Amino acid sequence: MITKGKITDQILRLYSGGSPNDEKEISRDDINLLVSQVINRLLKTEHMAVNMQSGDMFPPHTMVTTYVVDLISNTTNNPYVHAILPVFPISLPRNMGVWSVTATNTDTADSVSEINTEYIPLQTGQHNLINRQSSLKYLETQVGYWAEGNVINFLSDITEGPYNANKVKIQLLVVDPSILGEYDYLQIPIEMEEMVVKEVLTLIGALPKVVDKASDSNSQI
Repeated sequence: MITKGKITDQILRLYSGGSPNDEKEISRDDINLLVSQVINRLLKTEHMAVNMQSGDMFPPHTMVTTYVVDLISNTTNNPYVHAILPVFPISLPRNMGVWSVTATNTDTADSVSEINTEYIPLQTGQHNLINRQSSLKYLETQVGYWAEGNVINFLSDITEGPYNANKVKIQLLVVDPSILGEYDYLQIPIEMEEMVVKEVLTLIGALPKVVDKASDSNSQI
């Protein structure tokens, strides 16, 4: 395994021809951002091309990042109790980038049972259909949610009883560099580390892009 700082140093060293140089045009922050972008793209490609194709819909643990987010009461702009996503997750079919939303009540008498309550994901627009059917309105006491942009809306007001929630735990499929320190390990497979380095070096122009030799030779005929 490799830390965020080590992979950044390795890329800067290769880019500068031997040792990191602060006078170079590209900064550590730029490298850190590119590293996270490349990792997210590689993990998405691997998950969709390998895991999902083989019927495994569950993502690897390396893709899951957990946040605890404050709930916001309904407003004139949004009539639903909602939470703001701290980052955008990887784009996957059926909004699977928002992997789970669960209760995190720790200040109630029933905190032990509440903490494992998982809310029910709905497709965007599906909540309108449910609201029109009184028999399904409350999902048999379960709470539904759906994503719209960077907002998670809840079908029921979970800030009131019997839920009394003020925060929710949201698991997103994303590698977020903003929560990683220089000495934190990057949660990627070992075999992917070299791919990340090469991809970033290619993006910053330190390595040539791969060219199809056949098409390149045909263009010169």
